[in-house]
Amino acid sequence: MEETPSSDDEFWKSRSPDRRLARWVSFYLAFQRIAPAPETRTVAALNSVVVVIDLDTPVRHPVAGSPLEKASPVVGLSTKPMVYTRAGRERGVIIELTPLGARALFGLPLREIGQTSVGLDDLLGARARFLWEELQEARDSNHRFRILDRRLSSWLLDEPELPNSLDRSWCNLTISGGAVKIDDLAERAGLSRQHLATRFHREIGLPPKAVGRIARCHYAIRLLTGTNPPSLPALAAQCGYTDQAHLNRDFRLLVGSTPTALRSPGTTTDLHIGSLISLRPTPPTGTNLEAGRPLSWSEPQPPSRSTSRSAAAGPPD
Repeated sequence: MEETPSSDDEFWKSRSPDRRLARWVSFYLAFQRIAPAPETRTVAALNSVVVVIDLDTPVRHPVAGSPLEKASPVVGLSTKPMVYTRAGRERGVIIELTPLGARALFGLPLREIGQTSVGLDDLLGARARFLWEELQEARDSNHRFRILDRRLSSWLLDEPELPNSLDRSWCNLTISGGAVKIDDLAERAGLSRQHLATRFHREIGLPPKAVGRIARCHYAIRLLTGTNPPSLPALAAQCGYTDQAHLNRDFRLLVGSTPTALRSPGTTTDLHIGSLISLRPTPPTGTNLEAGRPLSWSEPQPPSRSTSRSAAAGPPD
């Protein structure tokens, strides 16, 4: 959907970053959505760092202690769904960073923002405010994406990186859908299992076992929401769950719903698994999920010709 000047339109537009940034940034998403009445939404467990840059002041509140900042949050890797309410108009840009990108951009071990969120201003200071002003003044989403490419290239490419062993371990867990054993990761990294787990948790934000568990769930979500999804027993077997009950249990803990409920019309779960999509060399499914949209989102339909003619004719005499 192309953007229009109307303040009443809802749109979602995603784009991959400049290819030079592929290891650091998974995708960009520009969005505007309207909630005439307050509604509750859930963000599923994250295997990467999500940055929300709010271009309008949102009416957004965390629920039940959920760690969600009111404006422009940076959300770290998490093993629990985060619940919040929203109302009115939300307009902004989402950046999904790999741990490599988040470590370079924020210059701190990701354990410091794991299982929580921090305001972007608190992490980037004047750079955050300067970026917000540029994005606010941009002509449209494509212009905003180009600004992000330019700014992130200047901020990320020459910054210190994660140790290669940790970056590779995260990539291997994510690409495999959590199928790689921790002992194998440690052997490839030339570290003991305990040493790898300790360093991984500090720098990535979660222990490797937790990252693998989330990666497995994200892989299941990708299959479940794609074309020709398998049956739930087949899905459980394909993704490495012991049985369907194990699949359901992990979904409840990581997503906040069962696999069946996730695919139901009107789902209120927001999913961010761009890192999985960008790292896996698999054909795109063309689903809302892969475009960064809510699963329940549908393209607004233009008015029919008859409606347009009636409106143009005006009221009867």
